[in-house]
Amino acid sequence: MEKSLLIWGIHPLEEALRANPQFIKWVEVLPSFGRKKSQKFLLEKLKKQNVLIRQVDDFHRHLLPKGAVHQGICAKVLIFWETSLDKIIDSALSSRETIVICDQIEDPQNLGALIRAAVAFFAAGIVIPQKQNAPINGTVVKASSGALFHARICTTKSIFSVVEEMHEKSVLTVGLDARGETPIYRLGTRGPCCLVLGSESKGIRKNLKRQLDTLASIPINPVLDSLNVSNAASIALYELGRKRL
Repeated sequence: MEKSLLIWGIHPLEEALRANPQFIKWVEVLPSFGRKKSQKFLLEKLKKQNVLIRQVDDFHRHLLPKGAVHQGICAKVLIFWETSLDKIIDSALSSRETIVICDQIEDPQNLGALIRAAVAFFAAGIVIPQKQNAPINGTVVKASSGALFHARICTTKSIFSVVEEMHEKSVLTVGLDARGETPIYRLGTRGPCCLVLGSESKGIRKNLKRQLDTLASIPINPVLDSLNVSNAASIALYELGRKRL
């Protein structure tokens, strides 16, 4: 059975359409949707791709999260962004792109923003644990503004085994930590690397830190303890990418 996901909002729909229109199973809109020029334009693009569009009175049957900003449109999309760890590593080795590992990032808003940063700065892929991490859902898609549809996602049972495989393939593993001894801009790497990002409250788990090649930090004003994980990811990914130019 094909796996699918319910998404909502204009930007996620636009990005799904841009990435893989054939994977949009159907779209539902409220009666008022289509009055604005941008909404009408989106509907026209969907129709050109022969996407099934239905008008409904409300989205109650879909059980959208409380407070979901649906903007009058939702859709069911087939999951096409999942891939294997081997494919992500092969991409990183051939292009020297960065692989992102999420270690227990539980806030879906942060995960969505992190995915957007990873896509923006050409990450080879994102590895997410099956447990104790926010799952990929409509909230994450919305928080990423649809960037998820341009990402490659691998879900794993064990982050530790993933890090071991990185070592076997000679991919440098870098943990982003507020107390890391090496500032990210001094990290001497021009090859592929793996950036590990920890949870919002506890950071990277201690036993995982010990498995990594190095810990890097982002120097910030000492009046603050740390940056939001997605903001920190943006800075680190930009810096790691800049070193390979």
